Amino acid sequence: MSVRVDTAAQAPVAAAAPTDAPFHITGELFAQRSLAISPPAVDGLWQLTVTQMAADGAKVKKGGVLVVFDGSEVSKNLTAKRSELAEKQRRQEQLKLDLADRAREAELATAQARAEADKASRKASVPKDYVAGIEYRKLVVARDKAERKLRLTVERERIAAVARAAEQRLADAEVEQLSGEVAELQASVAALTVTSPRDGILLHQTKWNGDKIDDGSQVFRGQSVGEVPDLSSLAVRAALPERKLGRVRIGQVVQVRIAGGGRRQLAGTVVSIGNNVHSKSRVEPIPVVDVLIRLEGAQHAKLKPGQSVQVAIPSAGEGA
Repeated sequence: MSVRVDTAAQAPVAAAAPTDAPFHITGELFAQRSLAISPPAVDGLWQLTVTQMAADGAKVKKGGVLVVFDGSEVSKNLTAKRSELAEKQRRQEQLKLDLADRAREAELATAQARAEADKASRKASVPKDYVAGIEYRKLVVARDKAERKLRLTVERERIAAVARAAEQRLADAEVEQLSGEVAELQASVAALTVTSPRDGILLHQTKWNGDKIDDGSQVFRGQSVGEVPDLSSLAVRAALPERKLGRVRIGQVVQVRIAGGGRRQLAGTVVSIGNNVHSKSRVEPIPVVDVLIRLEGAQHAKLKPGQSVQVAIPSAGEGA
């Protein structure tokens, strides 16, 4: 059985919109260049607490404080190391005095042994014809004994000098090591106050639960707590429905309207069209591709990353 449909008898329908009519897509501003702000790498600290942080979106100057992390533990270690260093330095100075005294004692002992050896040598140098045989032999024995004592004393002084030098090097090395540790802790305390590398604004990052990182937040070493975007690199990342893909091309001029900004508009140019199709969001499973739009004069428009925008895509003839 077949059915014949009389199209002429159908009720009139609304005319379809021309395929080349202007249309709008949504997106948001983002910075193509941005400096991430993270906690400093401090030995022994893997979890840090934010004690002070500039407001989200606040203007910052180069060298201005962005965020301060709790440094109580580092300061405690620094105080202990400074005390230890002061004690080591005191012992180092005392050791220098002791070593100097021991060196003088060794020199006096050597000088005395040398004098005794010289005296014994002079006595034994008398012709044996002038001295009784047994007395002469006593003088020779005394001379040999004094010379052996001198050699032993000289060697003892040399060995003692080497030992004193080793003691001094050990004390100096301990002081140098502690001085390095103190300097490192001082640098760590200073690094816990993070300053801005340039003029701009500070944007807080979000934690795993979606809350913004702020005063009192606990973060892990290496975790980004914020960013200072380069406002001169602002661009638009927009979601283009896949069915509209043929209506947009690289180099096309578009108009960008800032959400909540009244009639404020900026000219833009399409510089990139994504190759991957994905859902717009979990709520809106519309297949879209990412479109990157360069803004003209964005650094003068008092914009900041994260602002929502609406992009007007002109008809094919208008966007040429």
